[in-house]
Amino acid sequence: MGLTVQSEEKIAMINNAKQIWITRENGFNTWMCFRKEFDYHSEESNGENIGVMAEIAVDSKYWLYLNGKLVVREGGLKRGPSRNGTYYDEVDLGEHLLEGKNVIAILVWHFGKNGFSHLSSNLGGLRFAIALPDGVLYSDTSWKVKKHSAFVAADPEDEPTNFRLAEANIYFDAARDVDGWYEVDYDCSAWQNADEIPREIAEKAWGRLEKRIIPQLKDFGVKKYLNSEEFDSIILAEDTMVAMRLPYNAQFTPCLCITAPAGLKIEIRTDNYEVGMMGEKCAMTVYYTKEGTQSYEALGWLNGEWAFYHIPAGVTVHSLEYRETGYNTEFVGSFECDDEFLNKLWEKSLRTLYVTMRDTFMDCPDRERVQWWGDVNIEMQMALYCLDERALLLYKKGVDSLVGWAEGDSRMMTVVPSGTEQFELPMQNLAGIWGFWYYYGYTGDISVPQKAYEMSKEYLQLFSMGDDGLVVHRSGSWDWPDWGEHADIAVMENAWYYMALNSCKNMAGILGKTEDIPFYEERLKSIADNFNRLFWKGDFYYHLTDNGEPDDRANALAALSGLAKQEYYPGILRILEITENSSPYMEKYVLDAMCEMGYIDEAILRMKRRYKEMVEEDYSTLWEYWNKDGTKNHAWSGGPLITMAKYIAGIRPEGIGYEKIAIKPHLGHLKYIKCRVPSVKGEIVVEA
Repeated sequence: MGLTVQSEEKIAMINNAKQIWITRENGFNTWMCFRKEFDYHSEESNGENIGVMAEIAVDSKYWLYLNGKLVVREGGLKRGPSRNGTYYDEVDLGEHLLEGKNVIAILVWHFGKNGFSHLSSNLGGLRFAIALPDGVLYSDTSWKVKKHSAFVAADPEDEPTNFRLAEANIYFDAARDVDGWYEVDYDCSAWQNADEIPREIAEKAWGRLEKRIIPQLKDFGVKKYLNSEEFDSIILAEDTMVAMRLPYNAQFTPCLCITAPAGLKIEIRTDNYEVGMMGEKCAMTVYYTKEGTQSYEALGWLNGEWAFYHIPAGVTVHSLEYRETGYNTEFVGSFECDDEFLNKLWEKSLRTLYVTMRDTFMDCPDRERVQWWGDVNIEMQMALYCLDERALLLYKKGVDSLVGWAEGDSRMMTVVPSGTEQFELPMQNLAGIWGFWYYYGYTGDISVPQKAYEMSKEYLQLFSMGDDGLVVHRSGSWDWPDWGEHADIAVMENAWYYMALNSCKNMAGILGKTEDIPFYEERLKSIADNFNRLFWKGDFYYHLTDNGEPDDRANALAALSGLAKQEYYPGILRILEITENSSPYMEKYVLDAMCEMGYIDEAILRMKRRYKEMVEEDYSTLWEYWNKDGTKNHAWSGGPLITMAKYIAGIRPEGIGYEKIAIKPHLGHLKYIKCRVPSVKGEIVVEA
């Protein structure tokens, strides 16, 4: 797959750039316009223009225009490669430069607010550097700057986004727009010169600048809604909520073209605006009209299958459209069989994965937009079977953040980056450590073990062993094994810890950390010697649950970890056939365990039973819970995609990085299977 790793060979140009802004304009939801005119004379090599690299850093997002053309749409990443770090982008602008005069214009959105997925610096700013043939052009006080006047304060009667989101609702007053400010011939002479932020203040707030390793967003272009024609060129006689249908749950920015009087308020929300029983509010956008015919495209992205335009009476609607954007990867894996239920479940799993990818792997794209490591671990496994190699860079970025955010006392944080609460959920962390070796097994990419090993080792050393030879329960900051009831925590935790120990032992081996191996072996032996003695009850695994019955998750992990003896499998299977405590998060591991024990037909029956409502629902993505009380697009629910590719189609590596390939399709009741998956050795296709 040729995954790239950030090079430390050169010091980024951007470290020499001045950080510019308007002093004291660091408030919540601030938008700033920058302009700079410069001369460019091309340098040729073998008849072709040489790439001209620019480096850009902001807190929090930017839109870059060159000679009036939008070149980067929503650049920048939310802050947090470490507890005091900021990302910068590297962009080749060479093909957009003209001989002679050029004008660069950059719109910067400063969130000015912490979120679960963003650590605000509380210091707006732009740093820019571009390597031209005659020298480097830096951001400095010669740049012109103006606070964008059309981005106005929120209507106090509207609810803000919920506390987890760093992004605010966006209110745009078209009558106050700075028309054409990014065009080449725009006169910005009345704008002020940018203020330079003193370096010591800038560096304290922004910390170390680290290069972004994931690609810029993919722009699918402006599209018609499925029902756009119903609302083209109509005059609304009364206030109307216009419901526009997208083809699937997507990340998008809504567009409109209307004729209206000035001062009317148009609200645009999606079907994902209110989440679950609590009705937690996600992002929306608000547009205030100017007089006459006007077009508008919102800049803050939303997600959903429906866009709801709340349009006042007296507006003529010419067109309503949307622009889909998303993580820049391709769907390269596929699964097809004669069972339409499985085909639908694959597609819904894939759509759920894709809509939860942007700056990070997210748990959900509406309520939180945040990287919980239990979700990330499943998303990585899914990506290995259905997306191209660029998707795995998002996992590598996540690992970088996870290591960068590890506490000084060796605690792993489960939610990173975060500008609000810090969470340690030990069982999600243990699953993540197990996942580092899983990733290496599929890719042969040693950079993840290299990055994550010391953090993982130190975290495992925080756990103590009891007199019974098993791990002592670690509650963390939130004692969470899974959603749902009746968790048998001791069995689950020892199995997860055992799996994480094996992962670290394997990583130690390939990294030459032989001095660490006795620690793992001693604890692995202690758990192996005592797990079955204390937890196996003759027909199932059990320690303690609040209903006095064995737990499906605990029995599944006992099998998946390798701690269960093969002769125990029939008893474990009986529990997994009749017990359904797991949430969609842990259901993935229940299905894995059934398949690893050889009960693939039984796993399919359970999968069809548990996912029945989600598959039958007229919606393209999968829910957070088995009911609709949570989000309707939650990454951890897509585990069946792995089941289909890995166990039904039977495609998996045997040997690191597909050194050997196991292809063992299991048709069961199926008449045929067609499956293709990516690998570091090339595409693998199975037809059975």
